[in-house]
Amino acid sequence: MACKPVTVTRLTFAEGSADLEPAQIAKLANFVDRANSTFTRYLEVSIDGGATVKTPGRTPGEAARLAEQRARKVTQAYRQFQLNEIKLETTSNIYEDNRMSREAGNDFVVVQFHPDYEALKLPDCSPVPIPGFKR
Repeated sequence: MACKPVTVTRLTFAEGSADLEPAQIAKLANFVDRANSTFTRYLEVSIDGGATVKTPGRTPGEAARLAEQRARKVTQAYRQFQLNEIKLETTSNIYEDNRMSREAGNDFVVVQFHPDYEALKLPDCSPVPIPGFKR
């Protein structure tokens, strides 16, 4: 993991909510600051909003709109904190089953910075053939 670290955070939302709470805004601001101090170059940033369909009374269309609203609101907040111009991709998805884990729900937004590994000249985690390895 040292050569290709993952720069990602997850913001969890209350069921049915698309509003960012102060703690989420602070978490996003700290994450963006930490990401910018970790690497100097990124290929892109992806923001993916999620919502569950398996909520009583929620249609797939309503879940899709909720996921889109979450992604849009996090994107707006992200733009306030990110001073560097980085390609941004925003998506949203609905889920029937829990995407992250059995304990975590699908009311979330994931923000991920994708480092430019080549430009940063980070070492290859999986060189082929493996140097020094003999069969």
